[in-house]
Amino acid sequence: MNTLRRRVVAPLALAAVLLGAPLLAGCSSVGDAVGGAVTGAVEDATGGAVSVGQMPAGWPSEVPVIEGDIVGGGKNPDGSAGWVVVIKSTAADPVADAQAQLEAAGFTPPENFTPEKLPEVDGITGASYFGSNGKYVVMVVGSEQGVLYTVVPT
Repeated sequence: MNTLRRRVVAPLALAAVLLGAPLLAGCSSVGDAVGGAVTGAVEDATGGAVSVGQMPAGWPSEVPVIEGDIVGGGKNPDGSAGWVVVIKSTAADPVADAQAQLEAAGFTPPENFTPEKLPEVDGITGASYFGSNGKYVVMVVGSEQGVLYTVVPT
């Protein structure tokens, strides 16, 4: 269980960086310059483990994601398999949409699972989903910033 916890915590730390970087970017030319600098700094600091505005390298094709703007993503910086992606969505209930897509793709929550059993993550509140297809475990949490997917192999 410690390995799974470690594989989940590292991607969640990357997600915190991804959630903060777009806030600095803004829409103006100054914001674009800052956004470019932030993107470059994040990629340099993580050795390319973080991708701003796109899906992370190696994202498993078996794991569908909801439609929306990709804020950014990342892969485990230690080289082991594991990914996160943050997607901003205008859907009324993006976590329910994510759950429907994942379950249509063969993911199911563990027996006797309830969202309250997920670990608390500072700054992440709202609905959540946890499921596995036997090959990957996916945790989805939603907040006012969007939806965060965390994926690790089983």
